[in-house]
Amino acid sequence: MTTRVSTSVETTRKEIYLLVARALGDAQARTPTGRYVALVTRLARSDEAWLTRMIGWMGRHAELRSLRLATLAELTQARVETGATGTRCLLDQCLHRADEPGELLAYWLQWYGRAVPQPVKRGVADAAVRLYDELALATYDRPGAPLRFADVLALTHPVPQGTTQTAVFHHAIARRRGDLNEIPAALPLLRARRALYWIPASRRPALFQRPEAGRMLAEAAMTWPTVQRWLLGTMTGPAWAAVVPSMSYQDRLAHLADFDHDGMPDEIAHQVAEEVAEPAAVLRSGVTPLEVFAAMRSVPGSRWTRALTLAMELSMANVPALPGRTLVLIDRGDLMAGPAYGGLTRADTAAMLGAALACRAEHAQIAVLGAACAIVPVLPGQSPLYVLDRLGALGGSTSPAQAIREHGAGHDRVVVLTHPGQAAEAAEAVTSPGQEHVVTDVTSGWFTAIPHVEMARTADWPF
Repeated sequence: MTTRVSTSVETTRKEIYLLVARALGDAQARTPTGRYVALVTRLARSDEAWLTRMIGWMGRHAELRSLRLATLAELTQARVETGATGTRCLLDQCLHRADEPGELLAYWLQWYGRAVPQPVKRGVADAAVRLYDELALATYDRPGAPLRFADVLALTHPVPQGTTQTAVFHHAIARRRGDLNEIPAALPLLRARRALYWIPASRRPALFQRPEAGRMLAEAAMTWPTVQRWLLGTMTGPAWAAVVPSMSYQDRLAHLADFDHDGMPDEIAHQVAEEVAEPAAVLRSGVTPLEVFAAMRSVPGSRWTRALTLAMELSMANVPALPGRTLVLIDRGDLMAGPAYGGLTRADTAAMLGAALACRAEHAQIAVLGAACAIVPVLPGQSPLYVLDRLGALGGSTSPAQAIREHGAGHDRVVVLTHPGQAAEAAEAVTSPGQEHVVTDVTSGWFTAIPHVEMARTADWPF
């Protein structure tokens, strides 16, 4: 009996983790399904410790936020049903961002009704006290949120700590009622932001000619999307120069073409280029070759070329080094000509993901599917840009399934990068199920997802 129970628990763990791992790469898998919820509910009653550790690990990956909150809610419900202690502390520890108390409560109200148990109220209240400050109110308390800050406060009744948080709570309630006229003196950030919005729209671009523009935006916590809305959608070179210090590495890459189009000054662009090519910045950001490649395509032959070439080389450290023998099938057939990630085509994204994985793998071979199936040898440490130049022209209709049958033997894994219409046939052609990765919608998340999918299959948990 013990062996049967242990096998059942292990099987459930693997299926849950496989769904979570795939969600790292597949955006469509990030909404909890009925199957996922059922598995979590089952495991919450038999292996709470493992599930709690997984929730902690999921907190490191922003892509998994919806799944993490659903997992936390279902685990909490199971604990409430059994009367387990420590639920309040668990909730407080697992809510990381200021919009998460509202999102978790919204999930709870949707599936379990308005009778919120006391441990849930208290845990969420503790998290609200820890997370709700003036910056959080400015950033996350938006009309489109599932629950506003004021709704959370009304449901959980947290006790504010200090005069500033008291002002935050009172103002959150006033905002919910539509009273935006009075902002307490204890909230200088919101008052600074209101002063900016009082400037007539026609006069706002002129602010960036003033030397204190950057300081004024920083005092109001104006991020680049907020500034863009404030300018009614029209950014300028000086506006980008003022907000670029607060932009993430990935945001800067994604907007290099905008910097050029809108006239970012050369001296600011030079500073951005130096940061783009700075090794510590590349490693810290976790940027992938696919993101760098998209930036390269957006600004070909520009003042950014040298920095992006260096960033491409450095970003390979953020690609997993797959052990053993890997076959990468890159579909370059006619169906791959459509648009995909970051302004690239399906063929572009498949080529870069496949080339980067192959160049980092211990032993890899690329099979290019076009008018025919061509084998492209790859040496560890080669540049993915060099490999891309050898993949050949787009066109043809070679079947991925046929290529798997011809070349798949002797490999520890097969990575298939193809069109959705070819996915089912390709998966069926794998003779050793469990070692294939069929990817149809390429994102940078697949660099992380592929090794974690393999961890799920071998029960080698990262937590």
